[in-house]
Amino acid sequence: MPEEPTTDFEVAVRLAMSWLLSPRTVPLESLGEDAQRIVTAISARVPVPGLDVETQALIDAQRREAAELDKAREIAAYNRAKERAQDIEEHDQRGRVAALVDALLSETLTTDALDDIEELTPVVDGLMYRGTVARINGKPGAMKSFVALDVAGSVGTGIPWAGKEVIQGDVIYLVAEGAAGFKKRVRAWEQEHGGKMIGVHFLPRPIQVASIEWLVLEEACKRLNPAMIIVDTQARATVGIEESSNERMSVIFSRIENLAKESNACVLLIHHTGHVGEHGRGASNVLGAVQTELLVKKEGKGADRIIVIRIDKTKDDDDGQEIRMLPRVVAVNGMIGMSGAQETSVVLALENAAVFGIPGLDPAVSAAVQMLDKHNAPTDLGRDRMRAWLTDRQISIGNSVLAPAISHRKKRDQPTQKPDPPGTPLDAGE
Repeated sequence: MPEEPTTDFEVAVRLAMSWLLSPRTVPLESLGEDAQRIVTAISARVPVPGLDVETQALIDAQRREAAELDKAREIAAYNRAKERAQDIEEHDQRGRVAALVDALLSETLTTDALDDIEELTPVVDGLMYRGTVARINGKPGAMKSFVALDVAGSVGTGIPWAGKEVIQGDVIYLVAEGAAGFKKRVRAWEQEHGGKMIGVHFLPRPIQVASIEWLVLEEACKRLNPAMIIVDTQARATVGIEESSNERMSVIFSRIENLAKESNACVLLIHHTGHVGEHGRGASNVLGAVQTELLVKKEGKGADRIIVIRIDKTKDDDDGQEIRMLPRVVAVNGMIGMSGAQETSVVLALENAAVFGIPGLDPAVSAAVQMLDKHNAPTDLGRDRMRAWLTDRQISIGNSVLAPAISHRKKRDQPTQKPDPPGTPLDAGE
């Protein structure tokens, strides 16, 4: 039976085996490439005795080359698989895009369909709206917090603010700065307006926007459904955040916007201006997230001070307007300082509607007289009956100033009797 012809591979195997049995007979490089590769593969598993240094180096070099070739094959296979995966993903994406085209086109609106869009619900008419972010900027000491507290009191109680109508609703006030002095400010406001600052809930500490607690606040506000959430101040609620970084502040304002959206409240931030200029300190890209931006600044000194509230930005209304308010120092009923004198605080009133103290009267008594006049309180009631009259109307005036205020009004409103001129005849019968 004739023998099968010997293949090149079989020749290479025989040469390799022969060389492995007697490696010193001929140099390895004299064998063919196939035989050399077989020697390298076998010698990696079976030690070959008696190899000289050059032969061992050649075998090591071939091993490295084989490893590099294997690695190259793996990379090529990976790249082919990656390209195939990208082709499949792009194909899938194009399929999804095609399926979403009709949905996207259905969202476009005609001019008539614009009437179906729900309008913003105002909190302060023409100025602040539910579901949006507003901000009050000002230098330290510009009385930003007094303005914010005045807004909070008006929204909580439903009384107009700065001549603008409000829609009454609860207010959550995060007092992140100066919590110790807030009680006095609130009592002064209540005294000035003749009633409790109902509807305003104070949290006397900051909540960090970047923390998990901000999500807790969001859930709490979704339950309470407040009309307004005041964060006083933005800086104290973003400790550790580089406020000049557009990237970092974009994330922060995304959380603030989400709080406004999820709670359907106006989130009002109190913020500082920079050392130069009259704009909010820090990143500029946050302006796009703010529906309304106000600037608070003081003009004049002492008794001539004016608090100017400039409307720097409002997306859907006329900006550039100014609200001018007068700060008035009042004695706070029932709050006595270490010197024994009544504590004082500041209340705000519109410049063209401000009522100042009565000359010669203690400021607290003057405020009580003005409060009684404002509510058309009778002048013929004594202190106890007046107290009952005020209680029925939920008007609060401290006992220490009520009696002198009643006395002043009686004397002021008592009709003066002029004496008869000399020589006037008496009526008959007298």
